[in-house]
Formats: sequence, structure tokens, C-alpha cells
Amino acid sequence: MTGGAGGDTVRAVATSGDDGDEAGGGGVIAPPGRDVRGALGGSRLDRRPELAEELARLRDALARPGPRLLEIGFDHGRRLSATAAASPTWTVVGLEVREQRVLEARARAAEHGLDNLVALRLDARAILASPDAVPEGAFTVVEALFPTPWPEGKARRRLLATPDFFRDAARALAPGGLLYLATDVAWLADAMAASAGAAPELEATPWEEALRERRPPCSQRSRREWRCAEDGLPVHRFAFVRRGWASQRGPGSS
Repeated sequence: MTGGAGGDTVRAVATSGDDGDEAGGGGVIAPPGRDVRGALGGSRLDRRPELAEELARLRDALARPGPRLLEIGFDHGRRLSATAAASPTWTVVGLEVREQRVLEARARAAEHGLDNLVALRLDARAILASPDAVPEGAFTVVEALFPTPWPEGKARRRLLATPDFFRDAARALAPGGLLYLATDVAWLADAMAASAGAAPELEATPWEEALRERRPPCSQRSRREWRCAEDGLPVHRFAFVRRGWASQRGPGSS
């Protein structure tokens, strides 16, 4: 992969939240023949009544007209809010398994009148793996920045950027849509490089150009990106465009 400005390289891997295996095992609703172990207890979505309201909010968000961005693991949510504020015609969806982060993002959206921001407490792996939750082509942009580098062993199952993730993300993207990921952990970048080929629908593209042309503007950096810049740490990045609609250009396209 080619290098970028400021020591960046076009490589990355993403993860989701707590696995939940110890809390009762099981998976989450997924396409036939595939079981996904996820956060929030690891139960199936259709057997978790407490998730019904979150899933309803997701359905409402996906029914809105116009382009949509999904940020996986939005942490403090500042990038989520900045994106929603800068581009009111976009629906900006954030998935996070930590309840407090979700509540904070919702409070910030209410304070600033960001009706286009939808923060949800859902596991991204489970949601993207479920065609019932996320129809094909639902998002214009999917991104996950600086996910947790889970260690070897059982926790490694929490990694999001597996071959299955790439296939799920490709299905969730509209043709011409952008998948963007970043990490400062070299072995995660290697893992992503090894997994990306599982989705031939995704075409690697220079990340700076992709963000400029296909993602709505954002004035905020994530906390980890800020720390990497302060400490001079290299950031590995991946940017992919979903094949199709070759004439589609720009973040306002649909």
C-alpha cells in the first residue's frame, strides 16, 4: 500500500466491543448458515427485547432520504457531532456498545439541534451481518477509526475487520460508497491487509482523495488520532470504494 502525508500509510483494522460470550454465549441474528458472536450479552437480536427500541431507531434512520454515514465505535462522539453539524443533509449514524458514550452523544445532539445524528447502542458486527437490520446499499460511508487491538486468545474474536466484516461492509455500502478505517497498530494493519481481498466489490483507493470527495467534512479528530499526531506515531489507513456507479462523485451524491 502507498504511504500518506505525515507518516500515514493506507492500512487499517477495526474491532467491535465486548464479546459477551461469558454472559451466556450465543450469537446474533445473521444471514443463514452464519452465527456472529457479539457484544451486549451475545444473544440474538430477535431474542433481545431491550434492543427493540435501538433497532427501531436504526430502521427510522435508514428510511430517511439522502446520503448516510456509519461510524463504528464512535467513542466520545465529537467527530460524529461535527460531521452531523457540517452536513445537515446527511444522516449520521454511530454504533457504540458503551451505554454512557451513547447517552453523551444523544445529549450533545439534542443540545445542538442535530436531528440528523442517530447514536445507537448496538454491536456493529451483528448489525452489519444482518440483512434484516441493514439492507443492501444502506450507507454511503462506513468508517471505523482506531479500534481496540484485542490480544491473542479468546478476545481476538472481538476483531471486527475479518473477511466476514469486509463482505458485510461491502454489502452495506451503496455503489460508489466509501469504507474508511485507520489504526496505529501495525499487526492490525497486517490483519486487515490479509482480509480485504474477501470483498472483491471493494476497490482500494488513495485515502486523502477518498475522504475529500466522498465523505462529508469533519473539523474534529478522534482522541487517538490526536495522540498519534502528538507522539509522532504512524497511522495505517485503508480506503475502499464500492464498485459501481463510476460516475458518482462527491459526498452529496446518492
